[in-house]
Amino acid sequence: MRRVLLVAGVALLAACPGPTTKPIPAERLAAVPAAERELAESLFDAEQVVAGRLVQVAEAPEYERPGQLLFGAGGTKATVALAYSGEIRVDSTLVGRTDPTLHVTFFAPRGSAIPRQDTTAIWILHRRVLWRLKECAERQSVTSTACPSDNGLALDSDSDVRPLAEWPHLRSLVDALGLAGRRR
Repeated sequence: MRRVLLVAGVALLAACPGPTTKPIPAERLAAVPAAERELAESLFDAEQVVAGRLVQVAEAPEYERPGQLLFGAGGTKATVALAYSGEIRVDSTLVGRTDPTLHVTFFAPRGSAIPRQDTTAIWILHRRVLWRLKECAERQSVTSTACPSDNGLALDSDSDVRPLAEWPHLRSLVDALGLAGRRR
């Protein structure tokens, strides 16, 4: 029983994105209005910010935790998120390398809306470790170090998909944060 709880806890932690970057320097953060700070933090953490069209979407079961429900502390239940992979055809790049096509992974609870094929938007993409939880469960691993993983681009939340009309606003935030020449 204890091993099952440990495996479930490790799988849950492995599936959650954690802090992966340094905080925004105080002088840069002061240049951003308080209402924009959450967006500024997402931009600061981003590996790439691009405008483009999602040309392909498919389920990515290798990153999904097996089973329908996840049991948490105190017996709380949550639906396991489904994993999806997509391909974005890039039109313009605001932050990061200029690549014609990007592969991205994202997660959504069962029944939630996901970006549809042919969606044209601004995509704020973060570099994340993507754990192959299905393979990990098949191996019955006890620690996340035994779980295979990939390092890829991911959407952290719905707010990482922005309307094209926000391009000038995002450009001004990127300039205020001093990210304009980052990783090009």
